[in-house]
Amino acid sequence: MPRSDEIRFGIVIPAYKAATTIVSTLDAVAAQSHSPISVIVVIDGPDPELESVATEHRVNPDVIVLPENSEGPATPRNVGAAWMTDRHEVDAIWFLDDDDLPSAEFLGTMNDLLQTHPNTMLACSSFRNWNDGSPRGVEEPGPADPVVSTEIELDWYLQNTGLVLPSFSVVRVAALALLDHHGGRFRPELTNNQDYEVFVRLIHLAECRHADWCGGDYRITDSSISSNGARAWSCRERADLMLGEWFDSKSLGKISRDFRKRSGTAGRRAARERWHAGHRLSAVMDLLRRGFGGLDFKALAVLARMGFGLDRRPERGGG
Repeated sequence: MPRSDEIRFGIVIPAYKAATTIVSTLDAVAAQSHSPISVIVVIDGPDPELESVATEHRVNPDVIVLPENSEGPATPRNVGAAWMTDRHEVDAIWFLDDDDLPSAEFLGTMNDLLQTHPNTMLACSSFRNWNDGSPRGVEEPGPADPVVSTEIELDWYLQNTGLVLPSFSVVRVAALALLDHHGGRFRPELTNNQDYEVFVRLIHLAECRHADWCGGDYRITDSSISSNGARAWSCRERADLMLGEWFDSKSLGKISRDFRKRSGTAGRRAARERWHAGHRLSAVMDLLRRGFGGLDFKALAVLARMGFGLDRRPERGGG
């Protein structure tokens, strides 16, 4: 019998073109040592094959099919979370991607962490990057008892955004209610970086913690949502501008200015990605616009380096 103080988790899985990967993810859900209250798969646009695969899985998830593709996981996450909280008494939601492979101890570890730190609104673990098609390593042993964790500071997160991902995070329902009063949940207008934008606001508003433990494997594929570097960094630019406006609304001018500077950095990175992908005219026009129209002299410096062949292709990241 579960203890009365155990955390009741719901799992929301946004799914898109995932018929070949979601079975392994649902298998990992079925193997959890701490069972969820409910699992819902939200399919982002009609996909009969994916719907059949998800519906027939032994974990018996509820399945919602959106009438058309929303071009990102924000809308499926929001729809799934609303459906979950309307129908079940859950304390926290795990927004698991449709192709990742969490440890069987993930929910048990998050349960222990949230019980130990009742004011924590978001809890996450570390994870391993796994290149799809390569051999997977042996699953990490269970975490220390009690779970060792550190409170996440905003400055740390901004330097390590790739270390906190929805697939290895749980968010209390109370945190979603808090976000509803402070800018909303996941932003559908962002095709990438929805989690980044939400996590920045939540880390600013509430206590969030990072467990010193590997919670599973993050699958990397050529078709992942962040594989288009120019689009990913353009979305990061837009997310940073949104955050600048949000911090302005909180009368936090210094932080707002920092995010506006970050938006410029992201925009220049997007131009570099386009240049190295072969879209050179678009990159040049963008950097000239920034340099002369926006008085962004760093953009002109980037253009000069690329023109002289001194700029290396950026390492993938920031999606």
